Amino acid sequence: MTAELPEPLLAYFAQREQQRAAAVEGFLASLTDYERGLFYDAAVMGYVRGSMYPQGEEIPLNAAIVADVVNACFAHSDLYPAVNAEFEDRRVAVDYFLQCQQDDDTWETASSYMDTLDWATERLAGKRAKFPDFTWRLARRTTSVVVEAHRNEQT
Repeated sequence: MTAELPEPLLAYFAQREQQRAAAVEGFLASLTDYERGLFYDAAVMGYVRGSMYPQGEEIPLNAAIVADVVNACFAHSDLYPAVNAEFEDRRVAVDYFLQCQQDDDTWETASSYMDTLDWATERLAGKRAKFPDFTWRLARRTTSVVVEAHRNEQT
């Protein structure tokens, strides 16, 4: 015989389930498309490989599990496109720029963007020499661009 749970407790469980679902949705929404794809591929493959693992055997170390999952993703490249994306599909752009500290301790951009560190360092030295009463710093902006094929969401 099973006892019925009180209605307030059932309502609490439903509320917590909704909160967990919202937290998951928020986490996934915070990822880039590429990160979401990697997470999807790894999670699905990890689950599949885990369900195939023989019961009663010792579970391998994390590094071996990761290697097994990545190897399995490579073996089924059509099912796991994010893991199998070509390196050329992941481009990184690095820009350097100068910033000047304001009276309120915030930093204001004080130059155009430069693509070489040497040139940016020379410009920083020039600004420091020309305006020695100001506090200057060199900042770096790194942008990753990922080109990926869209997967069929039904898989």
